Amino acid sequence: MAFTLVQWLRSLGPDRLAELLRVRSEILVPGPRSLSELANMLSSPLSVGAALHRLDTGCHDALAVICTLGDGCTRDAIERFLGVAEEQSGTELDRVLRVLQDNAMIWPTAKDNTYRLVGPLRNANPMELGDPAEKLLQPHTATTLRAIADALDLPPTKRKADSLRLIKDFLSDPEKVRAELAKAPAKAQEVATEVAWHGPKIRPSWGPTPAAKSPEMRWLTDRGFFVEEKPPVYGLLEMPVEVGLALRGPDYHPPLTARPPAPPTTALDSAEVDQAAALAATRLVDGVARLLERCATNPMAQLQNGGIGVRVLKQVAKAFKADQHDVRLWLETAAAAGLLSCDDAGNIVPADGAEQWREEPPAQQYVSLLRGWWELPYAPTADRMAEKPGPALLGASDGIDRELRQDLLGELAEWDRGQALTEQAQIGAVLAWKRPTIHGSVTDIADPLLFTWAESDAVGATARGALSAFGLHCCKGDDEALRSAAEKLMPGARKTALLQADLTAVVAGTPSGALSAMLNLMADPENRDTASTWRFSPASVRRAMDQGHSTEDLLRSLAEISDSGIPQTLEYLINDVGRRFGELKVRPVQCCVLGDEALLLEVSRNRSLRDLALRELAPTVLASRKSAKETLAALRKAGYSPIQQTADGTVAVERVKKSNDRAPIQLRDEPYWSVPEAPDADEIREIAERLLAQPDEVQQQRTHDDGIQIELLSAGMISAELLITEHAVRLADHEIRLLVDAVDNETPVHIEYLDQNGRSSSRIVTPFDVNLNALEAYCHLREDNRNFRLERIRAVSPANLPNGTAS
Repeated sequence: MAFTLVQWLRSLGPDRLAELLRVRSEILVPGPRSLSELANMLSSPLSVGAALHRLDTGCHDALAVICTLGDGCTRDAIERFLGVAEEQSGTELDRVLRVLQDNAMIWPTAKDNTYRLVGPLRNANPMELGDPAEKLLQPHTATTLRAIADALDLPPTKRKADSLRLIKDFLSDPEKVRAELAKAPAKAQEVATEVAWHGPKIRPSWGPTPAAKSPEMRWLTDRGFFVEEKPPVYGLLEMPVEVGLALRGPDYHPPLTARPPAPPTTALDSAEVDQAAALAATRLVDGVARLLERCATNPMAQLQNGGIGVRVLKQVAKAFKADQHDVRLWLETAAAAGLLSCDDAGNIVPADGAEQWREEPPAQQYVSLLRGWWELPYAPTADRMAEKPGPALLGASDGIDRELRQDLLGELAEWDRGQALTEQAQIGAVLAWKRPTIHGSVTDIADPLLFTWAESDAVGATARGALSAFGLHCCKGDDEALRSAAEKLMPGARKTALLQADLTAVVAGTPSGALSAMLNLMADPENRDTASTWRFSPASVRRAMDQGHSTEDLLRSLAEISDSGIPQTLEYLINDVGRRFGELKVRPVQCCVLGDEALLLEVSRNRSLRDLALRELAPTVLASRKSAKETLAALRKAGYSPIQQTADGTVAVERVKKSNDRAPIQLRDEPYWSVPEAPDADEIREIAERLLAQPDEVQQQRTHDDGIQIELLSAGMISAELLITEHAVRLADHEIRLLVDAVDNETPVHIEYLDQNGRSSSRIVTPFDVNLNALEAYCHLREDNRNFRLERIRAVSPANLPNGTAS
C-alpha cells in the first residue's frame, strides 16, 4: 500500500503536492523527509481521523460507499451502488472524489482505473454491511462449503475453490437471494431482514435472536446467509455484504447528499453593519478594561476546584450594570488574550501584559481581544442554555465550539458584503452538512448556533445577521487589515475629561489607559457605558495623597486632562484635603500618634478609637497598642487624615504593590483533530519540491537483533532515541522521530495509549525522560507526572496547544 501511495504522491507534481500538504498540515510537524515517510504519515490513524473531521456530508457518503465496495473498487461500481444518473456523474460525484483525493483519503491507480483506500479505512464499516462472502467463507472447510452449495441446490463439485465460486455467484445475484429467503420460515426472514439493515453481526441466543441450533438460524447458516466467524471466539455470525444488499431491496441506494440550498438573505448597507459592529467592539474593549481595573484592586477569588463561581460573576455584573454572560465573555476573552493571571493565593489578577494592553489605542486592544476570542476552543457563553451555569474560566470543552464559530464566520465570509440572514438559525443546515462529524445534525447544532451568533454579535464579528468588516478580516487572519478597519470605525481613546461642579468627571467614549489610571487614582468610578463617570471625595483624594502625590501634583494633573478647567468646588476639595493631610503622623513604636495637643486630646477621647487603647506619652504624643497599619486604618475610618512616618520621622509613601512575574493563566489542551496553522505558501512549496527531489525509499522494518546488548547497558549510557526505537514497537519511524524530539526539547505531543487492561485512551503529554522501557512525562489529562510503557504507545502526533499554554 505504501509504495502505490508513494507513486501517486510523486505523480502529483509540486503544485498539487503542495496543496495536499496545506490541506493535511497536521503532518508537517515533524516535516516528512521523503515521500515514503509522507505516505506513512498520511496513513497514520490520528492523521486520517483529523482529516475525516474536515470532510462534508457528501464526501462521507461517497467514502462510506467506497469502504463498503472495498479497496480497489471502480468508478462504475461506485456509480451503480449510488444509483447516480449519467447526467449527475460529472457533478457532485466528481466533486466528492476530487476532495477525497485532495485529502489523500483515496487515490486512483493508473493501471486499472480503480480507487485505493488509505490504510486505516480499509476495515471501516460505516454502512453496517459485512465482509464479502468469499472472505468470510474462505477459512471454512471444503465439507462446509459443499453443504452450503447443496442447500442452495448448486451443482456438486470436488474442489473447494469451485464450491466457493458457485456460492459467491449465487449470493451475488440479488434476485436469487430474495427468492431463496422467501422459502425460509417467517422468523428466519424477520431476523435476516433486521440484520441486513442493522448488522452485520449477531450473537445467537442474545436478546430476541434465536439460538444457533434453532430451525430458523440453522436454515440461514446452512445457506450461507450467515457465516460463523473463524476462529469461533465469541460465537458471532456475520451476514455477507452481498446478502445484506440483496435484502435491502432493488431500490436501495445509499445517499449522496448535496449541499443544502443557501438560506434566504436580505441586502443591508455594509456601512450600517460595520457601525453596529463598532459599537459592540467598543463595548467589548471597555468591558475588559473595567474587569482589569477591578481585578487590580479587588482580585477575583476562584472556587476550590478552579474557575470563577456564579455568585462572583453576578456580583461583578451588578457592579457593572451588565449581564453575567457578558462578564463571562469579557473574562474568557481577556484570558485568551493573555491579560489575566493568578496571584499567590490563586485569585484572578491582571497579567504583566495587561498594563501594556491598557496603554494601547482601542483599535489595537480590540485586535488582541478578537483574535483571542477567535482561537478559544470553547464558547464562553455556552452556559446561557444551561439550567445550572457552571464556573467561568474552566475552559472545559472538546473544541467543537471553536469549530462552529470559525465555520459560521467562514461561511458568511464567502457571501457578498451586506448579505444578511433573515433567520439566523437557517444556516444550521449548511454548517451541519459541511462537517457532520463535528456539528452533528441540524437539531444538534441548533442550540450551539444560538449562543455562537450571540457571541459573534457581542464581539463585533457580526451584526444584524451579516458579517462585519472585523469578522471578515479575522476569518482571513489579516490582523493589519483588522487593525485598519478598527482604527477607521472605532472611536479613539479619549485623553481628556469633563470636570463638573458636582465633583464628577465625565468621559464621553472610551478613556485612554493613562486617563483611566489618573482618574482611578483620585476618584471612584461610578458608571461605565457610552460615557464613563468618576466621583471625587475626600477619601479618594486622600488615597492619591497616600501614594505620594501632593496637592500641587493633583491639581496640575487635573488641569492637563480637563476639557474646561478645574471647577472651584473640586479645587476647594483638593486644597482642603491637602491642608488636613499629614496633620497627624503615625510613627511605628507599636505605635505612636503625633500631632497638636488640642487635636490629640480630641483623638484620645474619640469613642470609635477605643480599640487602639491610646494613651498619652507627651502632650503631642499618643501611644497605640495596634500596629502602624491598623492605627492608620482606624484613624482614617474615624475621619482623620493621618500620614505614616518612618522611624527617623520622614514620610513613608504608600504605593500599590505590583508583580513582575504574573504569567497569563493557562488554557486547556486542544482536541487531537485540531489542525495547527500551516506554513506560508512559499515554505510549503519548498517542502513539496524537496520531497519530490528525494529518491523513493522502501521503509525497512525495525529489527531488535541487539536487544541483549541493550539490556547489558546501564540506563545512563543509553540515549532516548535508542530506547524509544527499540521498545516503541508500534510506532512508525516518523512517530519515533517526533517522540525523540519531544523528549529532547520537552515539548508536548499527543499519544494514543493502551493501559494494562487493554483500554485505549487519548492524551497530551510533555515527555522529559526515558527510563529503560518507560516514557516519563507530564500528563495534561491527569495534571501530574506519569510513566508510559513505550510498547503500549500506539500512535504519536503533534499536540496543537493554544497560545499561552505552558507545556
